[in-house]
Amino acid sequence: MTTYANHTVNAAGLSEIAAFLAAHHKKGGDHFTIDMLSAWAADAERQLGDGNTATIEIRSWDTVSGHTETYTISEAGIDTEVVEIDE
Repeated sequence: MTTYANHTVNAAGLSEIAAFLAAHHKKGGDHFTIDMLSAWAADAERQLGDGNTATIEIRSWDTVSGHTETYTISEAGIDTEVVEIDE
């Protein structure tokens, strides 16, 4: 039997992403639709699937600061489901 964790960004995580983008993206928070936020969440979920933290990044040319900005979603923003597979 193989066990693995399936991670998804929940509503709290989407709120964290929205706040991060509003504070750091040059287009501002109102620019991002729920579909766009979901795409950012999918990037964080992919990071988790690769064994990394749930981190998203805004490239330097898209930030207010002109520097790359990163954000790691809190544990409260991630739902984890442990799945067991019979092999």
